[in-house]
Amino acid sequence: MALEEVVQKLVWREFGQFTLFDPPEYDPDSERYMVNLRSDYPIFIHDDRGPSEYKVRVLKIRSLGQLFFNTQYQIIRDLSINKVDTDANLESLLRLWREQAENIVVTCSAYNLMRIDEFRNHFSQIDIIIDYLKEFDRITPIDLKRYRPKRHRTRFLQYINLLKGLEVIREEESGVYVPGRQFSLLEERTDNYDQFKKSILSHVVENRYITIRDVFKLTILEKTISIDNVIYLPELEIEEPIHRKRGSIANLYKKYYDRNIDPFKLNNILKRLENVEAISRKGDKFFGEEQLREKMLKKKKDLPELTISQLTQYM
Repeated sequence: MALEEVVQKLVWREFGQFTLFDPPEYDPDSERYMVNLRSDYPIFIHDDRGPSEYKVRVLKIRSLGQLFFNTQYQIIRDLSINKVDTDANLESLLRLWREQAENIVVTCSAYNLMRIDEFRNHFSQIDIIIDYLKEFDRITPIDLKRYRPKRHRTRFLQYINLLKGLEVIREEESGVYVPGRQFSLLEERTDNYDQFKKSILSHVVENRYITIRDVFKLTILEKTISIDNVIYLPELEIEEPIHRKRGSIANLYKKYYDRNIDPFKLNNILKRLENVEAISRKGDKFFGEEQLREKMLKKKKDLPELTISQLTQYM
C-alpha cells in the first residue's frame, strides 16, 4: 500500500472529512516522511432575504499541523499532531481570521466612525493637542507644566507619544513638539478644519485601535466596532452583500463575542452606523456599504494564508 493511501485512511479515520493533506515529503537526514495537514473549511452564511437563503464559502487554512511516518509507513505518534491539537489550531486560526477581519473593518471604516459625535467626544485630549498646535505651532515643556494639572499630565503625555508615533506631531528638541508629516499631509488633503480633525482622529483609530482600546481604555468604541464587524465579516467571507435582520445580527454578535447585546443598544448602534454611511439598510435588513466593502475586499487579498506559524506571531 502506498504511503498516500495510508495517510488518507488515517486522516479520514482520526481527523474527519474537513481535514486534507499535502503529498508526503521525505527527509533523508531523519529518514522519515512529513505530511502537512490543511483544511478547506466550509463557512455557511444565512441571508435573511429568504428562509432557505444559505451561501457557502471555503476558508482555506494552509497548515493545521504535521504527521510523521517512518520508512515502513508507520506513524510516529510522538512527533505527529493529534485531532485535539488540530481542532485547537483550527479554532485559534478562525479566531485569528476574525481579528484580522476586524482590523480591516476598522481601517476602512475609521473616517465614517469618526463622524459619530459620541466617538469624537472621547478624543478630547487629541482635539486639545491639535487645536493648540494649530494656534501656536508648538507645545513646550512650560506649556505642559502650566496648562495641564499634574494628575492629568501622564495621560496627556501618552496621547502626545501616540500622535508622535503616528507622525502627526514630532519632537523638534527635547520636550518641544511641533506639527509632523501627517499633520501637514492631512491638512493639505482636507477642505476645512473640521474635516482635518476628523481625518486626524480616523488616522489614529485606523492605525492604533488596539492601543486605544487596551491602553487608553476607550471601550466606547468597542461595541460599535463589534457590530460593524458582525455586519461585514460574513460579507468578507462570502465576498458579496449579506442582508441581516436585527435578530440575526444579535445572534452573530453572541457567537463572535460570547456575550449578549440588548435590543435598545443594538438599535442605537445600527442607527449611528447607518447615519454616518458605515452600513446600508433596506427595509428591516442591514448590510455593508458598497464602497467600504470593496475597500475591505482589496485589503483582504493582501492577507497571508492562514497557517499555524501565524499563531506564534499573535501570542
